[in-house]
Formats: sequence, structure tokens, C-alpha cells
Amino acid sequence: MLRFIVVGGSIAGVSCAYALQEAGHQVMVLEQSDGRQKSHGGIRSPPNMTRLLNQWGLGPAVARVSIKANRFTFLDGNLVSIDYRQAINIYPDFPFVGKSGQDLGLLVLHDKLMNALSADFLYIQHGGLHAMFVEFAKNAGVQFRYNTEVVSIDPWAGVVTTRKGTKLTADVIVGADGYKSVVRPVVVGPEGLKGVLDKRISVNITVPTDLMRQHQDLVPLTVSPEWSLWLGDDCATHGLLTVNPQTLQKEYSVVMHVPSEGKSAQESWARAQPLDEKFLKLDRFEPRVQKLVRLAKSMTPTGYTVYSPFDNWVHESGKVVLVGEAAHPLMPNGSHNAAMSIEDAMTLSTLFSLPAAKSHTPLLLSAYEELRQPRCAATQASELRKRDFVCLPRGPEQQARDGGLRAASKRALLDWDEAEEEYLRETWEEYIDLFAFDAREAVEDWWTKWGSAILRSRVTDSRIESAARKFEPPRMVVDVLREEGR
Repeated sequence: MLRFIVVGGSIAGVSCAYALQEAGHQVMVLEQSDGRQKSHGGIRSPPNMTRLLNQWGLGPAVARVSIKANRFTFLDGNLVSIDYRQAINIYPDFPFVGKSGQDLGLLVLHDKLMNALSADFLYIQHGGLHAMFVEFAKNAGVQFRYNTEVVSIDPWAGVVTTRKGTKLTADVIVGADGYKSVVRPVVVGPEGLKGVLDKRISVNITVPTDLMRQHQDLVPLTVSPEWSLWLGDDCATHGLLTVNPQTLQKEYSVVMHVPSEGKSAQESWARAQPLDEKFLKLDRFEPRVQKLVRLAKSMTPTGYTVYSPFDNWVHESGKVVLVGEAAHPLMPNGSHNAAMSIEDAMTLSTLFSLPAAKSHTPLLLSAYEELRQPRCAATQASELRKRDFVCLPRGPEQQARDGGLRAASKRALLDWDEAEEEYLRETWEEYIDLFAFDAREAVEDWWTKWGSAILRSRVTDSRIESAARKFEPPRMVVDVLREEGR
């Protein structure tokens, strides 16, 4: 049994704490807030995340507070001006004109595909998922210390120091303290402080469905399990249904991606502020989006600093590791923010469930880094690419994109078995790479390949620790075994 201290009570931190405690370790979470999560923002649980929740036994609890997606619908979100409407009347066959709010395309989550993936694409409220993990973690025996801010880390001694001067010791310190991580610079160095401010700000808005039902054109959104995306002029809005875990009433979670134009926003979901239509560029969107957003009372803007993937997630002492946004800060409100954190938790906990000795800790942390870094870097790039795709400004690129979506929409409605192989490959290849990944299987494959050689070897613990201390990945340790004929 190892002692873990998790710095940060985020979804990444609490899921790691729960999974490590279930693996037989002693875990304490240090969280600077009072622990009361107030976020109603909606998050997506793609199959690669839902599958892991099911493996942990959280499936029934998740099902009570989630909604199963059936398709993604792309809509023309541009506001059509009076002059533009006149142009449509004069030139009805002009290839780039259309009605405001019309369908551009869709992506259908076919039953055959989802059955093959053995998991659903779900919508769930951020606060609901977080509360669920806290409950499961506490029931498993995880200790929580709230109102406890960590101000420094001694990576060689495995000691964290709090604002009040308390010093706590662990075998492994897990940095799960988000975008503005205190732990990250200790592991990454100056690289962890360098980044480029993103050109867009992401805004969370929650709209009560009882208000939406008072408007006939918004009623379909209150019952449809579609993920609707309105593609505007250099901005985009998307929305989906979620379930409030306290009331079990449905709410509509909206995310807007708008140009920053030199403005900044906190890299946190902590602070809501009054709705600001000018800030949201609301006048660029079609009437239904404007009506929907105006039903909300507040908004929560979130800024983002873009970092190149970090070289190191594990300190050379072999006692400090990064997870979640501390390790791989993804664009806010993407499809895989929570998913990557859950995958981190599953990877780390599965590694520390293996029949290895305490002296193998640096090696297991090095394996975690090797398994997770390429996956998260590819996902980070994919999320930004998709966000920029839906936020194209008016012009030739937007017109070409819309034309491509329209052309593909008929094929998207075909049954999975009837669709053309080329279309399926072009449309689904990247999604399937993301959705089919199983973090637990990745660890099991790694252990099948290297585990027996490590356990059977006569390499001393000091040799293994020395290799890890030099920050050599697991394959380098195995090279050591080969050199000695093991």
C-alpha cells in the first residue's frame, strides 16, 4: 500500500483518488475550495469515457443523471440581414445563400456503431459527475481536506506544504490542480509557465427548459437528445440537454465560442457574471440562438492558454506526477476534457494495481507518462482543429465547409450497412480512434509485453530506480534487462 496525496479536488483529482483507493492504496485529497461544486455546465461523455465509468461500476449512477446522444446536428447560425434576404430573393440559385438556422449537416450515432463500441455517448452536468466521484471516493475511504491550499512541493522528499504551514508527506504526489497548476512547474520547469493566449473565449450558459417551453421554436430543443451546433461568423454556439442531479429536471447547457478581441477571462469555471450580449457577439447569430441565450441569467466565460505538449509529466525523483489539465491543458468545453482526465485516472490506478513492488513506483509512473502523452497530445490538436472548423468567419472557407456538410448530409442518414465505405472512413476514422480507446486495456497490453521480464529479472531495485531517475521510459529499463541477458 502506497500513500498518495492528490493536490486538487477536480474531476481529474477525485477520479484518481477514488480509483487509487479502490486499488488498495491510502489517498488524501487537498482542495483549496470549500468543496461545494456549483457548476451546471454540461460535459460530454464519449464512449471512451463512458466505458471506463461502467468498468468502475458507476454506470447505474451515471444513467440516472445523464442523457444518451443520438446525433450531432450542424446548423447555419449566421444572422441573415435584410440586405442578405433581398439577395436571396433576387438570386435564389446563388450557391452560398440559405435560410438562417437551416440544417447544414449531421453525424448520426448509428446503433450498430455504438453497440460495437460497447458504450454510449452521454451528456452529464459537470457538477453532477464531480459530486458522484466525491461520494464514491469518500465511501471507498479517501480522506478530503477542504480549504487547504498547497503553496509548495518538495519533490525529492515527497512533501507538500500548505498555506497554513502544514507539511504532509506521501510516497506519490499527484498534481490534479488544473490549468493554473502549482504542481506543474515543479515537474515541467519553466516550460509549464509559457503559453500563448487563445484567440477565443469559451462561455458556459445554462437555460431552464421550463422557460424554453414558453417559446414554440425552442420546444424541440427541450426534448431532443441531439447535440446542436450553430455555426456563426467567426464564432459558434452549441447546446445539449442535461439533468440537474438535485432536482432531476432537464436543463439546456449552452457553450459559446467567441473571439477574445484582446479581452481576457479567468481559466476557471468558478465565477459567473451577468449576461453580456455584446461580449457574446449575440447579434451575429440567428434569432433562435438570440432568444435562447437571452433566457439565461448569467454566463461563465473561460479563457485558455495554449501550451505545446509538455515533455515531462513525472518528476525525476519518481515521486510527483501530473494528471488532467495540469498535465495536458485542453481547450475548455471540448468533447474530451473530462474523458482525458478519466483515462488518466484509469491508467494510473491500473498500473498501481499490478503485482509490482514499491521500488517499481518510478517505473510505473514512467509507464503512465509513456502511455498517456501521445494520446493526449493528439486529442488536444483534434479538439482545437474541430473548434476552429465550426468557428470559421464568413468567406470562401466557410462557404466550402457548409457546402461539404450539405453534400454529406444525405449519406449520413443512410443505414450503417448501406453507407459507402469511403464516406464511413472519411467521416468516422478519427472519431473511432478516439472512441474505441480503452485505457485499462492499454495498461494490460503494456504489462503483457513487459511485466514478466521486469518481475523475473534479477536487476536490483537500485538499477530500476536509477533508470527511472534518469527519466528513461519503460522500454529503456527493458533494454537494461536485455543487456544483462535477462
